[in-house]
Amino acid sequence: MNDFSLEAMLKASGKRMRDDLAGRLIPHPGELGTDREEVIRQFLRTYLPKRFEVSSGFVFDSAGNASKQLDIVISNSLICPHFETAGGKRFFPCESVVAVGQVKSSLTTSSDFQKALANLESAKSLDRSAKGMAVDDASGEEIDPVRNHLDQIFTFMFITGKALAGRTSVDELIDLVHKKPPHVWPNIIFAMDKYLVTFCCDQGVCLCSRPPSKTRSS
Repeated sequence: MNDFSLEAMLKASGKRMRDDLAGRLIPHPGELGTDREEVIRQFLRTYLPKRFEVSSGFVFDSAGNASKQLDIVISNSLICPHFETAGGKRFFPCESVVAVGQVKSSLTTSSDFQKALANLESAKSLDRSAKGMAVDDASGEEIDPVRNHLDQIFTFMFITGKALAGRTSVDELIDLVHKKPPHVWPNIIFAMDKYLVTFCCDQGVCLCSRPPSKTRSS
């Protein structure tokens, strides 16, 4: 196909996914309220490969350390099962978890921002190496989340409504960077239709803001 364009296909797919999520987040008259966390979980289940389970709960390591409660836990269900208590709380071995996230319908204070970051850190600080005994099935190499970012749990914060200003979020993240080791830093902070904060730039912490909508002059 001479007219095939990978870039155009990815852009179109991204727009469809964005529009799909925006539609799911719109409350419908007469419909019982669905919390934002479950909306995001359902969205992820739609687009992720079927081997990934999307749920909420706690993550633990072989030493018995457990994370704080997390809104989103994405685990590879082919690696090992999760565990569930009689009360319905789910616990996932950290070796099977690929990503965790916190979802906020509104996040407008520094204290709430830091609390969400602490939840993410509680998962990322777990020992996925099992004290040096865990091995990557594909490469045969020891798993070392402290030195290899690819061995870490990917963490993200997703804000669907009101959010701190983009520059404020960057300042909060830089403050954390100065206090914490790199292997527990969050990967992405995303405020829908507002901005994305991440580390994928030469300056260390970068802010990608959505340009303001254009208005027609009369």
